[in-house]
Amino acid sequence: MIQVTCAIIAEDGKILLAQNRADTDHAFQWEFPGGKIYGNESEEACIVREIREELEIEVAIIQRLAPVEFDYGHKQICLIPFLCSVKSGTLALNDHLNSKWCEPEELLKMDLSDADRALLEETNNWRLLEEYARKKQDNS
Repeated sequence: MIQVTCAIIAEDGKILLAQNRADTDHAFQWEFPGGKIYGNESEEACIVREIREELEIEVAIIQRLAPVEFDYGHKQICLIPFLCSVKSGTLALNDHLNSKWCEPEELLKMDLSDADRALLEETNNWRLLEEYARKKQDNS
């Protein structure tokens, strides 16, 4: 099973989604950005590295959410999510076609990759994501 981290980045009450390019396993679908854990890399180090590489921003990890396992048939992944905030940098798309800041209630209306959708359908993850996004909006 492939261990994959993803960042649920909240800013001003909205959550960042990134759209996959045409040449990926999940062409044109939306996802929470992140990637595979390499070697002895920690989950936390992985998500910070992946976001720096993919989006050119530095994130602060707020909280780890419940991981979800998903079987795509050709690969099985364990998706490990982290609630994050932006520390610094300007968003740049190095690995994705597009990005979008969404209200929490918009997320499930998007064409999400299956594992990302399963992550949101986990009740406690959804509750924590909504609470955190609301808190980030109140603090802006």
